[in-house]
Amino acid sequence: MEHPSYRAIAHAIRRRAIWTNGEPMDFPDLGAEVFFLSVRSRHGHHLLGRDGYRCEEHGIDFPAERIDDAPADCDIAENLDFRYPLLRARGAGKDRARHLVVLLHGLNERSFTKYVPWAYQLWRATGAAVALYPLSFHVNRVLPRWGREIEGHLSRRRALPRNEDAHPFNCVISDRLDAYPERLFWGGLQSYGDVLDLVREVREGRHPHVHPEARIDLLGYSIGGYLALGLLLLDEGGLLGDSRAVIFESGAALRATNMSSRFIIDHACEVSLMKLYVRFTGRLANPRLGHWLREHELGRWFRALCGDEPERGRLETRLRDLAPRLLAISNSADEVIPAPAMLNTLQGLHRDTGVRVEELPLGVHEHPFLCPDYAQRDRRFVTEFMDLPRYGTGFERFIDASAGLFGTGGR
Repeated sequence: MEHPSYRAIAHAIRRRAIWTNGEPMDFPDLGAEVFFLSVRSRHGHHLLGRDGYRCEEHGIDFPAERIDDAPADCDIAENLDFRYPLLRARGAGKDRARHLVVLLHGLNERSFTKYVPWAYQLWRATGAAVALYPLSFHVNRVLPRWGREIEGHLSRRRALPRNEDAHPFNCVISDRLDAYPERLFWGGLQSYGDVLDLVREVREGRHPHVHPEARIDLLGYSIGGYLALGLLLLDEGGLLGDSRAVIFESGAALRATNMSSRFIIDHACEVSLMKLYVRFTGRLANPRLGHWLREHELGRWFRALCGDEPERGRLETRLRDLAPRLLAISNSADEVIPAPAMLNTLQGLHRDTGVRVEELPLGVHEHPFLCPDYAQRDRRFVTEFMDLPRYGTGFERFIDASAGLFGTGGR
């Protein structure tokens, strides 16, 4: 059972081929409107495929990092120039929102379909404009031809010995990350810079729909939760000094997660990521990645969230500072990012960081408000929104808890 309003907005976002920065999509019966706003990423220089790299902060040059699965990551135009939906109250005209919630999605996401109910109800509960922000190489930031090359990717993944969870839905991202697992960090670094640029755009008065003094909050789900944490842990330039963040099904140390799933990545890809970021980082990281993980604050926070034990004390100290502005929501049925593992990281080894963690009984990690188990048809995971009879109460608790942290901002 689905709320009809969600379907109307989600289909408008998913099916419209051409958008402009001008007139929004209007939903008069719902009191909402949706803009589709353009972005040009300034952070593609981190991505693989360049002839050379330079760390300006430390004045160090690094050699080329070319790849053999062309085109080069740094040249994929769709990832550099893209648009994001912004949902706000209908008829606001030139009045700019005093509260913005940036919703950051999970790994291997192809559309914003399942997030539309979250955005809609958060707007209803808080009055905040809600930006559905696509991460690097996700949603509408992908190379279109990848969708036409699934059979080749899938064939390669299934040919790998003992590779579980190889599936049409995850074969492209699995192939790409397995070949070059450092893509996870560089894509995350690009996304981190893109979100910060959105915040700067607001603060400098350049955002057409959000006031420069608006409070900017974050809702990060799954991999998006790690990005939200990274943004608050570092708080670069003090841009997010009063921001609050909901960390949903996220935040556990990477070493304690189970990412292999037909809707995320396959087992062989998971092994490659664990080798690079958890087990053999010092041996496998090339000089540029090693430099970032050792010498940059963001890299150190990344290592901490991977479960690097020497960084634990520093992470827990910072979480104590952030605790009043953080809420974590775990899922007792989550097998990908288990609820106990979230507690271990976010509340600390001795449960003394002060970060509030609420546990809800929901469905599987990849679709917590829809699918009770992995026996559901693939089509249900991809095309449906929500099972209100089964998870409506859990969804209401999720929205109420998030709105309780965010408040009404400048409403």
